[in-house]
Amino acid sequence: MKRKLIKQAGQAITITLPIEWIRDNGLKAGEEIELEFNEKDLILKSKKKVIGNSIKLDISEFPFRAKYVYINAAYASGVDEINLESDKGYYPNLNQDIGFVIISQEGNNYVIRDVGGLDYQNLDEIFKRAFQMIINFYDSAIENMFSQSKEKYETIQNKDGEINKFILFLQRAIIKMNYSKSADGKIMFAYSFALEKIGDEILRIWRTDINSSVVKDKKIREIIDLSREGLRKAFEIYYQSDPKKVFELLKMREDIRKKSDNCLAINSDTSNFIIHANRILEDAYDITHLALMKKFAKS
Repeated sequence: MKRKLIKQAGQAITITLPIEWIRDNGLKAGEEIELEFNEKDLILKSKKKVIGNSIKLDISEFPFRAKYVYINAAYASGVDEINLESDKGYYPNLNQDIGFVIISQEGNNYVIRDVGGLDYQNLDEIFKRAFQMIINFYDSAIENMFSQSKEKYETIQNKDGEINKFILFLQRAIIKMNYSKSADGKIMFAYSFALEKIGDEILRIWRTDINSSVVKDKKIREIIDLSREGLRKAFEIYYQSDPKKVFELLKMREDIRKKSDNCLAINSDTSNFIIHANRILEDAYDITHLALMKKFAKS
């Protein structure tokens, strides 16, 4: 879409805004919008929150896990109210849906609504927090796996649940800010799924350690530390996609593959442990593709 620059009195220059964008954001003459500029780009933002719709959802015949998935998906998509019908004895679990509460119940029918009034404006901070939570989760896992004391699996699951909660919040924020239509929003949405996948892989490596006899020698520790450093490097690359950093991460991926080849035959438990560590680094390397897309989209 193109617009001509119109010279006004003095040195002022104006442009007209697309009426579709004005209508979609419920804007009127005299209201304020936000302007951001980044080198050659000028970004216009409406301060108005995107209002989500109200849906009816019948999960009475769904398996327990599917109920959970459907409610979370509705939350992440920006829905503000769910008229939920379920089977007897089921009570909606909203622990991972920030701002969602049950405001009424009649038999097996529930009304779930977003009453949080949450501020979704600073999307980059939300994303940064989610990524750092993943890194901290891996740090905690490594510290616990190589120490004498072991945390209970329920504690580990709770930490994973907190990550999932923030990932869902990130996805909802992208929708609520009407950001999913932009290149940055699409890239960040893809990142959210990749981060959740990495978090699940960290949970699996931790669970493997708890439930099996993994060998803990120096070589194994080197593999785990390399995997963790690769994840941190991927975080740096998101904010500074310097080719040197990308090459460093590529070198880490090659190193962990070589180191792993020498340890996979120790025993089956240790092999599974190493495989999870490799997947974490592989996934960390793969998301550099998104960081480079972000860079080129702004070129």
